[in-house]
Amino acid sequence: MTDFLLLEEICELNSKAARPALLHQKGVAAKGRFCPYMSLADHTSASFLADPELETPVTVRFSKTMGELGSGDSERDTRGFSVRFHTKQGAYDLICHNFPVYYIKDPAKFPEMVRSLSFSQQEYGRKPNFWKFLSQNPEAMNLAIRLYSDQGTIKSYRCMEGYSVNTYGWVNEQGKEVYVRYRWNPCCEGEENDEKGKGISYQEAEFLAGFSPDCCVSDLVFALEEGSFPAYELEIQMMEQGQAERCGFDAFSVTSLWPEQQFPYMKIGKMSLERILPKEQAERLCFVPSNLIQGVQFANEEFLRIMDYAHKDGGRQRGARK
Repeated sequence: MTDFLLLEEICELNSKAARPALLHQKGVAAKGRFCPYMSLADHTSASFLADPELETPVTVRFSKTMGELGSGDSERDTRGFSVRFHTKQGAYDLICHNFPVYYIKDPAKFPEMVRSLSFSQQEYGRKPNFWKFLSQNPEAMNLAIRLYSDQGTIKSYRCMEGYSVNTYGWVNEQGKEVYVRYRWNPCCEGEENDEKGKGISYQEAEFLAGFSPDCCVSDLVFALEEGSFPAYELEIQMMEQGQAERCGFDAFSVTSLWPEQQFPYMKIGKMSLERILPKEQAERLCFVPSNLIQGVQFANEEFLRIMDYAHKDGGRQRGARK
């Protein structure tokens, strides 16, 4: 009986132990501030966008999508760029990644996608199912072409762009809704300005993966320690409801782009990072799509609801906090 109770207690302890995330295991987080360039109250009732004098604290996490904690930062991969605005109305999580499109548009394919991207416990290296997944989901080729260009290999988070991919609805005090997509544009200077969004060559990425596997994390940490505070401008594309109906493409599909000629980006604010978050706190962060505030809502609710559940449940399994 004593052994049985002991085993029960051990099982209970094991079930409470934090598990590593399937995706976005390796990353780095920082604290900073966001300030809008102008009042956007005509388009949204979100308080942090209403006053150009108001500074909103933010928490940011950059991460690799694939690979374990010891993997190289420069390896070919998609990358997360998640921002939490700590507003007077509550937390608003803007979850982005470094490409303007996503692998899938049907949320029912999410488990298949995760399995194709995750490491196998039965095999060394990545599952060959990744290529099978791409061949069976032609909408993923829009992302794959970018992934297998130099954009898929980077050496600095300070020069990395971030795209919301999803379409959000902004609602003003009068109840009028417009659709928006976000982009974070890094404010690099000098030679770094030429590097933003471009990535590095495959040869340089392979060298850094062995010589400096933590190059992206270290680059951000050293920059903040030396007083060089990375900054990113927040830009939006905006679409009226009538335009969404007549544009000739699915404005809510995460595998499609909005033509910049038709819907140009507009700069609306700037975010500056100030200090690195301790690793223990960074690993317990859980960004959730349903962390919304008044004036901001889902546009593609079916897709975001599934992603929301996946983020929440993944956070629970890791013992993370929203």
